[in-house]
Amino acid sequence: MLLALWSPKGGSGTSVVAASLALVAAARAEARLADLGGDQPAILGLPPLLVAPLPAAPHPPSSCPGAVVGGGLSAWLAAGPAAPTEWLDVMAVPVVPGLRLLPWGEGSEGVLVAEAGAALGVALRDGGLTVLDAGVADGPAALAAVEVADAALIVIRPCYLALRRAVADPRLGRSSGAVLVEEPGRALDAGDVAAVLGLPVVARFPVRAEIARAVDAGVLRDRLPAPLATPAAVLLAGLADARGSWAA
Repeated sequence: MLLALWSPKGGSGTSVVAASLALVAAARAEARLADLGGDQPAILGLPPLLVAPLPAAPHPPSSCPGAVVGGGLSAWLAAGPAAPTEWLDVMAVPVVPGLRLLPWGEGSEGVLVAEAGAALGVALRDGGLTVLDAGVADGPAALAAVEVADAALIVIRPCYLALRRAVADPRLGRSSGAVLVEEPGRALDAGDVAAVLGLPVVARFPVRAEIARAVDAGVLRDRLPAPLATPAAVLLAGLADARGSWAA
């Protein structure tokens, strides 16, 4: 199953929410985290990843000396919709037991074609749960990957500017719920966000100093703070079926 997370505005917390969901899911069953934004290695406290280019088909990535992550998702997408799905297994980086990261690598998201993004989304739907951190990536490939996901969620703060962007974003029509990152002192609340977006708020993640400290210290994968773990578990429990609907 592929769960895609996206945001209309940078700084909404999409990547931290995606990492939290993947870590909680991995404690229950095998899971993957696909990174279209490029920030997940730093968020998870991983050492620098050696990025080596994928070879031309039909030669497998393992035939290239030093191909640790096979170029990352950017290279897979650049290879086109016919890129072998086996390359995704080669580039996967272990994070914690049960969780593998598909890193972005290097390259520009905007030049990639929609067909490649759709192919990636279909490939990531196989097997167990894959959390797709689409962030603010809005190129054709990223949009197509979100479009074919089993479930898509918008991650947003109760921010007027973010809501303005969200209502004009084509991904909103594909989304089945909103994840609210709650900040103290905001004039808008969950009811306002749900009313503007026309979507249920399926989870609420608080902005807390302990979360920022865990990310800054690189210990998120080892000590996931309760303010992240608890709403992540609630959100995952609401995944009702492979069609992306939500439990009440």
